[in-house]
Amino acid sequence: MSFTILIWPSSSMGGGLDSIQRTVTTVETETIFSWAFAESDEFTGTLTERRVILFLVQTPGSLPDGLESVSPGLYFGEDIWARNQQVIGAVVENGELPEPLADLLEEAYNTQVHRYVYGSFVNTQMSSPERLDSLGALGFTIDVPKAYATHIWRPDDGFIQYQRVAGEECLLMLSIRFFPPSAELTDSSAIAVREAMARRFFFDASADSVDRSRVTVSGITFGGMPGISLTGMWRNPEYLNAGAFTARVLDSGERWYIMDMEVYNPGREKEPYLREGWVMMDTFREGSGNVGN
Repeated sequence: MSFTILIWPSSSMGGGLDSIQRTVTTVETETIFSWAFAESDEFTGTLTERRVILFLVQTPGSLPDGLESVSPGLYFGEDIWARNQQVIGAVVENGELPEPLADLLEEAYNTQVHRYVYGSFVNTQMSSPERLDSLGALGFTIDVPKAYATHIWRPDDGFIQYQRVAGEECLLMLSIRFFPPSAELTDSSAIAVREAMARRFFFDASADSVDRSRVTVSGITFGGMPGISLTGMWRNPEYLNAGAFTARVLDSGERWYIMDMEVYNPGREKEPYLREGWVMMDTFREGSGNVGN
């Protein structure tokens, strides 16, 4: 699943969109947004087939009906021509795009991924009440759709893993590790516990390591818990392979939680699958309460 945004009209804005492009770096640096351009008199498709449309205009009066102002120069509307469609309008002044446009586009992307994971774009999308209940008995919940099969269930060791085969050579592994803390949560300790988790629990991964030169680390707060977010590259010199991962390490005081999405998709994009992991991680709750979509 790629995230392509239709730009209409194009208005010679191709180069001007570089300022709102975003990237994720793992094995390689991948751009997040893809653009498809169309002038209003050239567009031959149908607006009902587009999930995200960005209108670049000189004045707000050139925007279609149904969009509402969300910040200076930015307008937003949903379900304008089709269900689950998002339409954004941006007023271009002196060749400059409104500063919050990139944030709004990424919010639209996250919404579309959420609908893909939990909604009509995946046949096996339904959440499993039994799965939520079984996790709730362990002191937390995370909404893992049925498309992910339970691969490892070792709650006595504080580890659970779900897997989804997303293509002929594409494997996604969502892992959850929970254990009493034994150190202060820092950037270094977060990388170390993620690495230790992979070496102990992942198949044939005793030589796995996190590439320190290709990992992005940032502090986060989630559900009232301080944490560390990691995104980068794992490698295994024993098998000469590597891939992408993203993880959140949270400190509840009584426990550390690691939520980790590892992607094996050699020679192909990783970013959409990392974002799929982020969407599922966003449903994490400590305690036994179920989460909603």
